Amino acid sequence: MSMTRYILRRFARVVAFVGLAAWAIGTVLVLMGSNAELFQRFGALGVAASVLFFTDRLAKIELGRQKSVEKLLHEYGIELTAIKQGTPPSEIPQDGYAVDFLTEERNFDKLRAQAETFNFFNVVLLTVATLQWGFGDRLVNHLNCGAAQC
Repeated sequence: MSMTRYILRRFARVVAFVGLAAWAIGTVLVLMGSNAELFQRFGALGVAASVLFFTDRLAKIELGRQKSVEKLLHEYGIELTAIKQGTPPSEIPQDGYAVDFLTEERNFDKLRAQAETFNFFNVVLLTVATLQWGFGDRLVNHLNCGAAQC
């Protein structure tokens, strides 16, 4: 992997975490300060952070899945070549990459569970941030003045 690609991948991950932290900290501080307009605007930052954070995490999960698929395909290729050359099936694992198919299946299950977890939290964050963006000023005004507008 080239240095530029490495730096860009790390930069994207840092931006995602910084955006998420800025949204969370900014939302709490602005809510404590009772500023309805800024609270609403932090909702937009939350939506952007959700998209960036989930895109970064999903890319990481997809790369892990591709790595497992490549291992399996490589093993099937080696086995097919060995069979074509007349190697008895009982001796094929000794000649090949010897991927443990059950381990790879567990890796797939782990990646699916991670994707489901990240997807759940992304939906929650995206929903909360969208509601904050759309109706955040009304919420803060209702908390401060008892009405939707002060």
